[in-house]
Amino acid sequence: MKGFNKINNNLRTEKYVYQLFYVTGLFFILISIFAQNLTIFFKPPVILALCLIYLVKVENRSALVLFTMLLILVSEVLSMKDFVGYFRVVNILLSLYYFLNIVLLWKSLKKIKIQFNKVFTIQLLIAMGLIVYVLISVARLILPSVIEDKVFLVILILFFTLFVCSCYYIYLNSKTVVSSSLMVAASCFLIVNILTALYKLYVFLEVFVVIANLLQVFGQFFLIKFFIEQHKLVPNRKDYF
Repeated sequence: MKGFNKINNNLRTEKYVYQLFYVTGLFFILISIFAQNLTIFFKPPVILALCLIYLVKVENRSALVLFTMLLILVSEVLSMKDFVGYFRVVNILLSLYYFLNIVLLWKSLKKIKIQFNKVFTIQLLIAMGLIVYVLISVARLILPSVIEDKVFLVILILFFTLFVCSCYYIYLNSKTVVSSSLMVAASCFLIVNILTALYKLYVFLEVFVVIANLLQVFGQFFLIKFFIEQHKLVPNRKDYF
């Protein structure tokens, strides 16, 4: 009976934390549309709700996952406050964020096993070639505005590219039921980073802000979802040409 009550309590708690995320996420998106100057106050609750989801859903919790959430929280608050003024700090925080996420993904990479013939597949090479091309193109557009901090921008692009490459490699070489969350997260982060750089430093469009904020929420949710389900990852033995 006690065990049954415990299960019910756990399910109820999960329900509440997910509802908290949905409510805070919805408020954040609505604020992005109607009062963008207030988004700085509504994003922290979304991140905290995601942290609660992770704490509730995972038994063997990793403090590193929670630390990365703290990093992204601080970097986004600083970015909303003054992107240009805190550009160097934001780049350092984001570089560390993506580096630590690569460390967290190492467990999955070891489980799948990194193989030379699967790293240099047509699918992965085309995807990463296009991504690198887009990132370099955007970097060239915004570089005149941040010329003094170009080294930090290059480092960020390097770590972000490695992060996306790791995500796509895991996705292509594992059962997609679990790893699809990782692919969605990486794709969202790619668009978010490009749009943020464009509307902060090149051309401001309100629709860019709304799309970027929406995809931030989706990306962070699906990344946490992957870390919750990471233990279920099963390698796909299928060889790609």
